[in-house]
Amino acid sequence: MSQLGIAIVGMGMGAAHLQHANAHEQAKVVAICDLDEKYVLDLQREHSVPFATTSYEDILARPDVQIVSIATPDWLHHEMTVAALRVGKHVLVEKPMALNVAECEDMVNEARRTGLKLMVGHICRFYPFFEQVKAWAEDGTLGTPYYVETSYLHNYETIPGVGGWRYDPEKRHPFVGGACHAVDLARWLVGDAVEVSAYGNHFNLPVQKWEDHIIANVKFAGGAIGRIMNSSGCPRPYDIECELWGTNGVIRGDNTTDEALLSLRQTNLHRWMRYPKEPMSKAIGNEFAHFVDCILNDTTPLIDGVDGAKTIATCWAVIESLANGGPVRVRNDF
Repeated sequence: MSQLGIAIVGMGMGAAHLQHANAHEQAKVVAICDLDEKYVLDLQREHSVPFATTSYEDILARPDVQIVSIATPDWLHHEMTVAALRVGKHVLVEKPMALNVAECEDMVNEARRTGLKLMVGHICRFYPFFEQVKAWAEDGTLGTPYYVETSYLHNYETIPGVGGWRYDPEKRHPFVGGACHAVDLARWLVGDAVEVSAYGNHFNLPVQKWEDHIIANVKFAGGAIGRIMNSSGCPRPYDIECELWGTNGVIRGDNTTDEALLSLRQTNLHRWMRYPKEPMSKAIGNEFAHFVDCILNDTTPLIDGVDGAKTIATCWAVIESLANGGPVRVRNDF
């Protein structure tokens, strides 16, 4: 096979996928799908995609599709992923992996049963700056990591989603749908979360049933501790922030600005150094390239189903802590 055929489903976030998915010389977008017929046909013409449809069943039936990229609303991820795996397609599913732990477990089991690749699109792991933080956490530049702070800050007042699904408590919890970015980033940098204790309040987004500002204190398996924050009604610009403390230094940065702050024990502990950051524009292309390479070389994706499930389990432990007012252990056995 000269090229792996990619189908993209859900052309909201999927439109960004479409712009970058053809970057790999051994993969090509051969089909796209969205319920908005005019929109999907316009995208087909603009990007010269061979096939466009409003039916997910059409995508699953195509023999030229080996990879399905699922970029639909959160509540459809489980159903669509399992259906694709069952007909022999590898799946890249957008974050969050699913709505709850039970759905994640079902997806993990189906991937194991079929032997197909399942990857969760936690794009932060492919941002050059966050990749650099990860490298410094592992190569000794920052020493031994012992504290991490991450946050997902995004005002949802004007982006309810089609039919208002982002405000529907049956289809989305804001800590699962948004903070999964921050949870995954923290887990990637310092290891699995083992216990959480959370607080929340509700001041900015009355249409949303759940708390619109949540913080979680976290214990990690390797001994590090940290704090994860999510805000879905904040009166400020969108941002994913990260701060990692190690025994040799501290790095602070985000995914939207062009420089970070760095302090290293071996230089000057009393003054921040400004560290220029690379642009984030190639992250989706790098994500697709990684997944294609995993399929071609039969290797495990950076964020496989098990890793994705652990992030959702951490999110739900936070939600449980909000409800009961005490610490909650995190499930990691998937």
